[in-house]
Amino acid sequence: MTDEIDIISSSYEANILDYIVDLSSYRMDVLSARFLTFEVKACKHVALYASSSDNKDSTKPLYEIAIGSHHNTRTLVRRRNDASLQASSSITKQSDTQNVLNCNENRPFWISWEAGSIMVGSGNGVGENVIVSWIDQAPFSVKSLGILTLDKVVGEWKVFIPVKDNFAGYSTSCEAPGKRAVLLSLGVVSSSLLQCAAMCSQLNSCVVYNPQNQEKRCELLSVGTDPLTDVPKSLAVGWQYYAKCYDENEACFGCFF
Repeated sequence: MTDEIDIISSSYEANILDYIVDLSSYRMDVLSARFLTFEVKACKHVALYASSSDNKDSTKPLYEIAIGSHHNTRTLVRRRNDASLQASSSITKQSDTQNVLNCNENRPFWISWEAGSIMVGSGNGVGENVIVSWIDQAPFSVKSLGILTLDKVVGEWKVFIPVKDNFAGYSTSCEAPGKRAVLLSLGVVSSSLLQCAAMCSQLNSCVVYNPQNQEKRCELLSVGTDPLTDVPKSLAVGWQYYAKCYDENEACFGCFF
């Protein structure tokens, strides 16, 4: 979910990156990525920002991809070189796209930035149904990605994030006993708590495990293809919730995001 803010675009807000939802916070491996697919529900004007800065420095060059701007009539790609807000510091390529967004319906889109070829399109197939494309003759390395809903609009997003495989080798229980995660089950096996932890650690797709000590049962779970920042849990006597930790134990899935 992106909040309602009174900003029109990066052409009018110098510190635009202060307002974004940074996808790096959700373990997205931005440096190795070349495209992003997502769905969004909004009445108008959603935007993505691909920056050359990895710490939200708005003075650094960035790309702005705005969909449904100008009251849901245009889609554009903009390169902004700095935060001066001078017309000469940016270049914009746009296309007329009447009603490309919908207030009540999730619409699928994609963006790509391979080798300075900046494109945005509709649908689930990257490279198909291109709406706007522009080739940057002096491309920069994209180090961070963020999303935002502009022009006093609230947006609902589903972003399909390729995540870093940087499991720290450590798991934690951040719930009181009697809680069980409700995710995509990879199977329930008979094992001890230690064996359960070891099995989950060896599977990249396993992010959470539910052990049941009395009967020595172990459920391994995955998020599938959907990114989550909060793991749904249910009350379950005898079960316990454990989460894998990433980034040198700084991010434990479903605990501290």
